[in-house]
Amino acid sequence: MSTTVTWNGMDDCRDLFARLREQTDDLRPILNTIGHELTESTKTRISDEKASPEGVAWAPLEPEYAARKRQHSSGGILVYVGNLLNSVTYNVSPTKVRVGSNEVYANRHQQTRPYLGVSDNDANAINQFIRDALGE
Repeated sequence: MSTTVTWNGMDDCRDLFARLREQTDDLRPILNTIGHELTESTKTRISDEKASPEGVAWAPLEPEYAARKRQHSSGGILVYVGNLLNSVTYNVSPTKVRVGSNEVYANRHQQTRPYLGVSDNDANAINQFIRDALGE
């Protein structure tokens, strides 16, 4: 993947992950769940919310470009034919999950209109997934 944001359970979920690691060495099942959640929330940001993971609305398109784009696409910001949207995926290793896109222009978009990352809603969902895995 050329553009990724890595989330390995360190932020608000550090204690929960530490407890889960005490129960298992194989974090892949929970990381797959987290990867799926982050992939879906990223796609929602691109297709519907048009805002960063922090909830900051993306800058509007330049008027001239927006006019040209409307002639070929109705997808709005970061959606032309859907390549970026459809390319968002995740990879899991034994200890981390990486969410991103392999589109060559993905990094440029991430810098100007951040779409990858962990929102507060994502963090809450992840915490709940881990609690469920811990049987809480």
